[in-house]
Amino acid sequence: MFQYHKRRKSLYLLFCTALLILLGYLLGIEIVGYKSALNAHAESLSSSGIIPQLAIAVGAAMLGVIGIVFSLSLFSIQQVAERGTSLTLREYANDWVLRIVYGSLAIFAVFALAVALLRKESAALAVLVNFIVLVATIFLLKLYFNRTIKFSDPHFIVSKIATRARRSLRTIKRMEHVIKQEVRYRRRKVRA
Repeated sequence: MFQYHKRRKSLYLLFCTALLILLGYLLGIEIVGYKSALNAHAESLSSSGIIPQLAIAVGAAMLGVIGIVFSLSLFSIQQVAERGTSLTLREYANDWVLRIVYGSLAIFAVFALAVALLRKESAALAVLVNFIVLVATIFLLKLYFNRTIKFSDPHFIVSKIATRARRSLRTIKRMEHVIKQEVRYRRRKVRA
């Protein structure tokens, strides 16, 4: 049964990746085919102020997304705190995936707002950056949702805590070995 779900998930990821590559390829062909017309339209939209307004709107929307994700995190932390221990909260707060999601969303907001400052000749680039920011945000939110769901699984939390404990034990053993060597060195020095 486990193998079926594992293969099903792999096939789903393969299908989604192939679909994204195909869509990117088709979009690239269309952009190359109509590049001069796109540049003319982009410059006219930029000169009328629509593209800078679009960039500011996307940046503001990104800031809103950051706020929503942060408040959902607080709700998730509250739920984990009611059912779990302080170690569960520590693992949730120190999770590197969630930190990457927050950092990436902040960087995307800055990029989207910075696009509003581009010159009129770079209008096509501004539209492309805003589109990439929106698509990447959707993927980051999916990653965030999946990671938050994992924290409701006690097995996942226990495995993270056990991994952290193993790392701490290895560090303690290394420190113990270094201290023993230092003690031996000092004993030799005192005897000599």
